[in-house]
Amino acid sequence: MRITHLFHSGFLIELDRTALLFDWYPPSEERRTADIAHLGSERAEKLYVFVSHLHHDHYTPAVWDLGETEKLSGTEIVYIVDAAVAERAPAGRALNVVACAPERTYGIDGRLSASTLDSTDEGIAFCVACDGRTIYHAGDLSVWWWPERDEVLNRRSEQRCRRFLRPLEGTHIDIAMLPITPRAGSDGDRGIELFMQMIGADTVVPMHYRDDRAGALALANSARLAPWRSRIRFDECFEL
Repeated sequence: MRITHLFHSGFLIELDRTALLFDWYPPSEERRTADIAHLGSERAEKLYVFVSHLHHDHYTPAVWDLGETEKLSGTEIVYIVDAAVAERAPAGRALNVVACAPERTYGIDGRLSASTLDSTDEGIAFCVACDGRTIYHAGDLSVWWWPERDEVLNRRSEQRCRRFLRPLEGTHIDIAMLPITPRAGSDGDRGIELFMQMIGADTVVPMHYRDDRAGALALANSARLAPWRSRIRFDECFEL
């Protein structure tokens, strides 16, 4: 399994003849072109495209045009997306779109299973089983703890995150892509801490920090995440 962190919360996971693309958000035309070239470099037979919600930093309308690109011609594409995202699919196009609600499990092609979780912000999170691997992408499901906000609201975010994660308890996760938030200061790692306490994962890839890699690295080295530091990866591309 090869994991490529594209930008922010966007990831490409390459399995045996199958690729999974999560929350693709290219911030520029140059990045979009480079991402598409990379997507088509291995000529996967099938590409599963996941979109957790409609926030502009998780969704781009260009996602619907992937099948029109030369690099992906001949690749079968299946869109597994939040129901609100599915409503944005272009009318009149022969697209294979699975509209997802929270707290459901969707069997796709007899090869992939996608379970959805509710979010503490918008949309859904995905727990995907494919080719013997279990992959979790949080979308915006996290503990959103803002220092300027009333602590009651922060505690409520944590309680809701705990409740929404509960269906995954006892699940073995090979890799989890989890938000880390330098903008929240020293509390920006609370979502990772809660996930690892409740669920755990063999490998954690922090996301959702845009270009603030230094801030994300500092949070990942916090005392709060010390028990799992050896599992945290910031590599742009690596294999498991």
